[in-house]
Amino acid sequence: MEKLFNKEYLGKKFEGIGKRLAKRTPAYVLGGGVMCFRGQKTGTKDLDIVFVESAPADDFCKAAKKEGFEAVKRLESPYQLMDAHAVLENVDEFRLDVFSGKVCGKLALSKTMRLRAERFGSFGNLDVFLVSNEDVILFKAVTERARDADDIAAVIRLSRVDWNIIVEECKEQSKGVSWHGMLHNKLIEIQERHNITSPIIKEVAAYNERDILEAKYAQLQRGGMGKKEALAELKKRGFSKKELAGLDK
Repeated sequence: MEKLFNKEYLGKKFEGIGKRLAKRTPAYVLGGGVMCFRGQKTGTKDLDIVFVESAPADDFCKAAKKEGFEAVKRLESPYQLMDAHAVLENVDEFRLDVFSGKVCGKLALSKTMRLRAERFGSFGNLDVFLVSNEDVILFKAVTERARDADDIAAVIRLSRVDWNIIVEECKEQSKGVSWHGMLHNKLIEIQERHNITSPIIKEVAAYNERDILEAKYAQLQRGGMGKKEALAELKKRGFSKKELAGLDK
């Protein structure tokens, strides 16, 4: 039976760590922790918390260790893939997954995400913010933990979700590395497992197809083809003029 920790427990940990911080430190809570505080689930086995930079993440970890947490020496496979700044655990087997800048080496804690976040409270010098429901969904969409699809389904069922926010944030963050494919796959999984059809699924699929086409176009050029040759090759492969429009700009 998986051990879960409720919002009262999480609050006590915030208080204990916050009183040991020497200066004000903003921290952004993701995932199951947010869901607990919003009544979307009764408990979580760990707390995902992200800081804008590495220095406050270090300060938080030092304070957490004074509060009885220790670095986990042997991480299970899913945790190894998270690319966390630190993974800490206490005697209760409660874990803190601490991130700096990016979560799981993927999505960044962007300025727009920080603006959307809800101020939860101050615990000593620890200022806690909860990311929006939309950003909970987006962060969980680009991870590969089994329970994330179930959590997304719970958020959708219990809360109002502005799907346009999810699309726009994904588009913005896909300018570096595209996340449309992972988001689309997760939406398909939720549809199959929970019978929840997202209103953005077709739009995200179209963005993903465009990402794939642009990657193939760039690959052909890296292989020695000029722009016109690459476009002609893609046309031979069945892509329409409409689909190819804009690639040569």
